[in-house]
Amino acid sequence: MYSDLVKNKTFYSLDIPKTIVPSPKPEDYESSFIERYFIQKVNDTYGFVYEIDKNEYSKIKSNPYWLTEIINWRITGPLNEVYGDNGLLIDKGVINSNKATLAAASKKLKNIGLHLTNVLQFHK
Repeated sequence: MYSDLVKNKTFYSLDIPKTIVPSPKPEDYESSFIERYFIQKVNDTYGFVYEIDKNEYSKIKSNPYWLTEIINWRITGPLNEVYGDNGLLIDKGVINSNKATLAAASKKLKNIGLHLTNVLQFHK
């Protein structure tokens, strides 16, 4: 009877993934951003946030035991806001861009700010 119930079920594991620190490539600096992949245990809202690579993310993203998030991390550009002669904002700046990215991501992964403490990480 049990085997009839679980016959078509997908089984997921809760293996702790290998965490990484990304290495931006020259083409990332040309585009000004890198994609970063993060996960957190779904039942540990304020627990550790893991940064993983794209391949690992692809394996985990459908696993119900993990919350997942992809962020675009800005790595080039002016540090602070840039305004035109007319007073209109031309560029938000790297600092504010990455702070806004963190604020949006922290709605899903509460402790991501503890993992990404340097908003200028990888900036050139």
